[in-house]
Amino acid sequence: MDNSYTINEIIKMIGRNEVYLPAIQRKFVWKPEQIENIFDSIMKGYPIGMFLFWIVQGNDKDEYTFYKFMQDYHERDKVYNDIAPKPELKEKIIGVLDGQQRLNSMYIALQGTYAYKKPYAQWKNDAAFSKRMFYLNLFKPSSLSEGEDQNYQFKFLDDSEAKRINKDNFWFLIRDVLTWGNDPDIDYHYDNLFETTIVSEEIEDLLKEKRREIKYTLRTLHKKLVEDKSILYYKVEDKSLDDISDIFVRVNSGGTILSKTDLLFSTIVANWEKGRDEIEKFLLKINKKGDGFRFNNDFVMRSCLVLTDCPVLFKVKSFKKENIDKIKAEWDNIKASIDKSIDVLIKFGFNEENLTSQNAVIPIAYHYMKKGNDSPDSLEGQRRYILHALLRKAYGGQGDQVLSSFREVMREKKDENYVLKSNKFSFDLLLQTNLPGNKSLKIMEDDIEDILEYKKGPYTFMVLSLLYPSLKFDQIKFHQDHIHPVSMFINSKFEKFGIPAEKWSEWQDKKDMLPNLQLMKGEENESKNKIPFKQWLEDTCSPLEISKFKAENYIPETVSLEFENFDEFFEERKAILKNEIKKFLM
Repeated sequence: MDNSYTINEIIKMIGRNEVYLPAIQRKFVWKPEQIENIFDSIMKGYPIGMFLFWIVQGNDKDEYTFYKFMQDYHERDKVYNDIAPKPELKEKIIGVLDGQQRLNSMYIALQGTYAYKKPYAQWKNDAAFSKRMFYLNLFKPSSLSEGEDQNYQFKFLDDSEAKRINKDNFWFLIRDVLTWGNDPDIDYHYDNLFETTIVSEEIEDLLKEKRREIKYTLRTLHKKLVEDKSILYYKVEDKSLDDISDIFVRVNSGGTILSKTDLLFSTIVANWEKGRDEIEKFLLKINKKGDGFRFNNDFVMRSCLVLTDCPVLFKVKSFKKENIDKIKAEWDNIKASIDKSIDVLIKFGFNEENLTSQNAVIPIAYHYMKKGNDSPDSLEGQRRYILHALLRKAYGGQGDQVLSSFREVMREKKDENYVLKSNKFSFDLLLQTNLPGNKSLKIMEDDIEDILEYKKGPYTFMVLSLLYPSLKFDQIKFHQDHIHPVSMFINSKFEKFGIPAEKWSEWQDKKDMLPNLQLMKGEENESKNKIPFKQWLEDTCSPLEISKFKAENYIPETVSLEFENFDEFFEERKAILKNEIKKFLM
């Protein structure tokens, strides 16, 4: 049997609701440039890869969730495929296991639109997202131009762009070729270019001059889309969902198993029809909290496993329906627990910029899932835990095992259900836990030395947040400020202040380290800007306020704040910070 289709045939089959995407497929992600490249390859007769089709028929099709192909893609408003209603499914359908991105790209190009944000436009501006259809430039010669990889110039254009005709551009809507039948009169379609497009005499002359080349391009386009059977596929039949998941993973990862949470997500959305929409809506909500986060499917799926007391380590064939049913049944509680945990993070000053491990949030969510309290002691325990976990990079490399270890020490079993050992979040329990790789949350003297040499970034913010416990991070935006401003650490300033040349590189390195950083309100930091520290302090504060500022910001009381005294200032403040950090972390 001939396992091949023309592109036109497969496009029509998609339009007739005969081809779908199993729920294990990911969302459409191809950029316009990738679609342009695949059509250039098609025109040149290059192979575009094998496809893997899953033949599903009879009652089997009702056991799975399928998605329709994307037709009108919108980078902001429409990035997820619609679920195929069960009554719509035919007796026999094809599920695409390998080739989703390629086929969906062809379908959008030949039947739909692609709306992406114009450069420099505002994301929330509707006018920034024009609907674009797919065109071929008939004035682009079918030979390589210097410095370009493509023989043919394809572009997604809006109506106004497509009508901009000049000596270099004459845009042809390529979907029109699909209406020409199997044996088109190319002369007729060439002549039709004059009748359907208003052109100047210069362009008309150019069309005539390029007549042979244009006709060749049109003939090639028709041949590649309508005549050539370039969609080559393997097919699988009579397979269970576990088998299909296994096949999908292998063909989409070169034989390497994908992340466990990716697989679980695939299984959940295949067995929970509204799962994808529920999860995506929830992610949209929590990522808007505070100053913004970047939580993803991986985080939600790991949270689902931990919070419902399912095994964190798993394989494709161990995905049991009862675990998915448990997640569905507990979904509202899962969302509420994660939501509360993120509110706690915001109080501690965290956002997308300084939350270096999403996994670290999950034990806090587990505490709330099991009805743990939010007393001051609990909150302080959570604060100490999250800082230790992030500073120690506890989740690096073996995150699943670390989560399992922490969950085990937090819970105990009663009447076939797990409950917390303590309704208060017990940091001490977690601190004593032996983690994989002979690690723990404990911070030692050597760790403090390393911390003091951290440079401005998420980890310095964490340490500074410890040193400023009274700041209302959930109400005011705080910046990490260079005490001696960056603008001072340039060669011309070093020369002006008589700093020995051998010190220049060392000072430039130290300027971003923790002893030269403090937390300030955003507006104060902006006003301080490039002003030398001593001058700014004296201009801004009274003598009494200067003494208070020094105490609150761990500034050495008796050390000169002149720039040329940076070395002594740095070492003295480093010693002060070391003692303070040890109080909090050891």
